[in-house]
Parts: sequence; C-alpha cells; structure tokens
Amino acid sequence: MIVSSAAPRPSRLFAVLAALALAWLGLIAWRYLGFAGYFDHGEVNVAFRAWRMVQGLPLYLLPEAPDYLLTVYGPTVYLANGAMLGLLGGSIAASKVAGIAAAFLAVLAFGLHVRGRFGAAWIGYGLLLFLGLQMMAAPFPYWSRADPLSILAVTLGLAAGARLAEPDRPWWAAPLAIGLCCGVAMNVKIHAFLYFFPLLIRFAARRWLWAWPLAGLAALLALLAPFTLAAFPLGPYVAGVLKVVSVRGIETKLLLNSLQHILPLMAPLPLMLLALWRGRVARADALYVGALILAILVGLYPASVAGSSWYQLIPFLPLAVDATLRMLASLGLAPRRRDAVAWGVALLVIGLALVPQRRGLRYITERSWMGEAAAEIETVMAAHPGRPIEMGFGKDVAERYRVTFLKPMLAYAGHPVTFDGWSDMEADFIGRPPSAARLERLQDCATPLWLIPAGEEPFAMPSVFSGRDFLAPYRAVFRARYERRQGGQYFDLWECRPVG
Repeated sequence: MIVSSAAPRPSRLFAVLAALALAWLGLIAWRYLGFAGYFDHGEVNVAFRAWRMVQGLPLYLLPEAPDYLLTVYGPTVYLANGAMLGLLGGSIAASKVAGIAAAFLAVLAFGLHVRGRFGAAWIGYGLLLFLGLQMMAAPFPYWSRADPLSILAVTLGLAAGARLAEPDRPWWAAPLAIGLCCGVAMNVKIHAFLYFFPLLIRFAARRWLWAWPLAGLAALLALLAPFTLAAFPLGPYVAGVLKVVSVRGIETKLLLNSLQHILPLMAPLPLMLLALWRGRVARADALYVGALILAILVGLYPASVAGSSWYQLIPFLPLAVDATLRMLASLGLAPRRRDAVAWGVALLVIGLALVPQRRGLRYITERSWMGEAAAEIETVMAAHPGRPIEMGFGKDVAERYRVTFLKPMLAYAGHPVTFDGWSDMEADFIGRPPSAARLERLQDCATPLWLIPAGEEPFAMPSVFSGRDFLAPYRAVFRARYERRQGGQYFDLWECRPVG
C-alpha cells in the first residue's frame, strides 16, 4: 500500500495539478451547460426521449407505432436525465445536468476510494490521472449520453467492491455490491458486464463459487428492475437490441481508431511486468491487471462496430487508474524512482488530454450561432400558438445538420417529435423499411408546420453509415403535401398545402 510517508513535494504538486484539472472540468462543463446545442445527435435522442418519460409516455415502442424511434440505451439513461428534466423543467441546459453531475460524482467516489485504499497523500495523484483520462476522452465523460453514467457505475462498483472485500467484511458483501452496480450499468448499455469482470476477479475471489453467482443474480435483478415501470416495456427493448446486435460487424477504420486510444488504459500492464520482474506483485493484483487487459481487448468489439467508437472503452478508466496505483505500490521502489515513474504516467495522460480540450472549446466557440438559431425557433413557436410544429432534415449532414440538434426545444414546448437523425440512421442501417405510420402522418398533414434547415432540400441528407438516400420516401410525400412558406436565417418554415 502507498502510504502518506511518500515524498511530500511531489504529493503536493500532484494535488495542485489535480485541483487545476478539477477546476478546468468545472469550467468546460459550465461552458457546455450554457451552450445552446449539443456535441452529437445521440444527445438529442436522449434529451427528448427522457422528456417522454417525464410525460408518462412509453419509451420503447414497436416499429409499427407512429412515434417509434429506435434506441439501444437502457432505462437508467432516461431515468437519470428525466429526473433532472422533471426537477428543473424542460430545457436544453437541464438535459445536460445528469451527465455533468455523473462526471463530478465519479470524481468524488474515486477520490474517496483512493483515500481509503492508498492513503490521503495519493489522492492528488489518483485524481490527476482520473481527471486527465476524463479530459483525454472529452466530451464523452460529461455529455448527455450514456457514458457518464457508465463511468459512475463502474467507479461506484470499484469503490464499494474494494471496501467490502476487506477480510473483516462478510464474503457476500463485495460480490453483491459489484453485481448491483453491474446491473445498473447494464441497464445503461447492455454490454457493460465487461467493465465489471476485473472487479469480480479482484474483489470477489473469496468463496467465488458462491460469490460469482450471487453477483450475477444481483446484476440481473438490478438490470430488470426498471422494466417494471410502465414507461419501459421489456419486449420492444429486447427486440431492438437484438436486431441492432445481429447486423453489426467490426469496421477496420474504427478498430484502428480504438487501438490508438487504448494506450493510457493499458498503463498498468508495463508496470505489472516490471513488478513481476522484481518479484513484488501480489497474485491477486496481477490477476486483476490481466483481467483488465483482457476485458479491454474484448471491449474493442463494441468500440469498433459501425456507428460506435472508442468511447465504449472509457468506463474502464477508473479501473485503469486503480490498477496503475496498485502497480506503483507493488514496485517497491525508492520514493525518488517511484515518483519518476508516476510522473511519466501523469505526463503521458496530461499530454494526451490537451488536444481534446482545445477541440471541445473550439466546437462550442465556433458554434455560438446555435443561440441565434434557438431564438429563431422561439420566434416561430410564438408566431404560431396552438399549432403543432416539427423539425425535419435538410441535405447537409456535415454541419447544417447540427442545427436540427435543437429539436428538443420543440418537444419541451409540447410539440411532436417523430423523426430523429440518430434513430432513423440506425433503423435504416439494420434494414428497417420506411415507417408506414410516419408516411401516413405526412400524407395527412398531422403536423401542419415543419422547420427545415434554411435553403436546403427537405429530407435529402444521406446516412452517415451507408451514404444512402434513406429518407427518399419521406421526401417524396413531404414535397407533395407541404410547401415553403417563410425563410429564416437558420430555418425555412414549411406548411401543409391547402386541399384543392
């Protein structure tokens, strides 16, 4: 165990750097909270679907439903985000609170874990690595998708598992806690059991023939519990997940991108090999690191399938930092040499975190016009009180598409949302035909007014997965039933053509 007798100067410097990193996370989170839009269209889906839950509407529907939109996220994502929307009211800012709160709660939980396991002197270093890896993965650890909740669940599983695995605790305490956290995480993303495999190996070894089934049962119960709520019917959710999984395959480009990003997560491996060479690593810790590396390698699959990315690996972040600290403790080096190794790891993480910070700030700064686009939406809604308004798509999928990320504003004001870029591209990719119910809604002018990105052909953008003109059937009906009435800086207003 690393104890407080460590050299004080580097310990204090690590703490100062960790405090600066935490302040920076607070600043970037505040900037993101005040930003009128989102980073990604997946956030849009979470934002308006969580509002459905607040309204008491079901989130998982059969494909035949008029408002069916595909999602593979579990109920916990919508429960967490819906809770913030219910508490704070429907707004784009409120839809970001759950992800940001999860990021800071994960930092707090990891700091308490480091204090209990490694001593107060190493809180600064542990948090510096933890925050550095969060920043390296920005904006994934704090955006409005599933990833902040996944990281939090894994961090809580680590902290609880390590604490409850102490010899004076009952054998069942650690596997029960790990299993419950695993079930919550699987209720976010179904493959989240991968993140908890190393925790079972390290903290549920006592009476493992009983401990592991107990953890599995606890995970199953935690996974299924939210499906007892009316908003989350189990059947449509399972059907959607199975359909998506059945057609996904690894893409070489995504695999190479994931491999480029796993280096910091693999930091415990060379430290373990060095500790093994010195003959100083405990068997349990060596197995822990081995299980972590194996889980990361297996995790390359969900990170490399079409529509995914390396952010599927970031829930391993707290385990990687914990294992790094354990290996540093196992080396048995003199304080000066140990601190040199610690600085090497820290500088690597800090260096890798710089570019994502610049990229994130540039994204927010260069798209400050989102505030003007949001104001234009408010003006249109005010000019047409009582008339349903929806937001469609244009042609450009690279930049102008992002103006449609503001569609949750319509949902929060009581307007319908039947199209969603993320869901519709996913549905097309897995082979779902155009929705007959939505085509009928367009034909019947169920929504009389539509906002389309200014100057663009309606519903003409290609899929980012296949490049296909996947919205062509909707475009044909829309063009026949609607006409452009008014042009704005960011949106054109289309209205149902008069009959006859």
